[in-house]
Amino acid sequence: MKKTGYFIVFIITIFIFSSCAGIIGFKNPHITKGEESKKQIKRTEPVKFEDFENGTLVGSYSYGNKAGGASASYLISQENPHSGNYCAKAVIDTGTDSDWGCGFGAGTSYGAGFVDASGTDAIHLFIKAPEGMTFYVFCNEGAANNADGEFWNGPDMTGTGKWTEYVIPYDELHRNIYAGNQAGNNTFDPSAIAVIGIQLGGKQGKGELFVDDIYFK
Repeated sequence: MKKTGYFIVFIITIFIFSSCAGIIGFKNPHITKGEESKKQIKRTEPVKFEDFENGTLVGSYSYGNKAGGASASYLISQENPHSGNYCAKAVIDTGTDSDWGCGFGAGTSYGAGFVDASGTDAIHLFIKAPEGMTFYVFCNEGAANNADGEFWNGPDMTGTGKWTEYVIPYDELHRNIYAGNQAGNNTFDPSAIAVIGIQLGGKQGKGELFVDDIYFK
């Protein structure tokens, strides 16, 4: 009788849990719904941000550490592009202050002020920077298409003196705590990427830096 009673209790328990399907669940606490969605819509084709073949820089700007006399100018160029007929060229002076030097950025000539790179994992771009010169790539969200205008900085990188492909996975980006939306969701939103740029460390001399073929993959 006891065995029969235990069996009946077991059957009732299974029935109760089966009836609650969808209420009780287990989930990896390190994965947000957004991250899960991005994995489900992984793109198979690269998303172009800028290849400069339209012969223009959209919304380009530059800045420098005035305390150290640093400066930069960012312009379209036909001088030695990585591919096609055009690339972007920055004329840089990193100044005398070792804290930071100068930087520059631009938007995209493809799309309405931003590119939707949902379903991609990393920034891919070609840079020709003076050998040994350190810099990082930054990526600014737009305030559209479910993005909230946060700005993101990549890890430090080093120039090789020749055209080199640099890859910055999104999980290596960190939020800029000095610029961009400071009240956002603290999550990189590739659904509206508005600006790609580069910032250089200070006290590294003068030179030229070239950028071409910016894609998201």
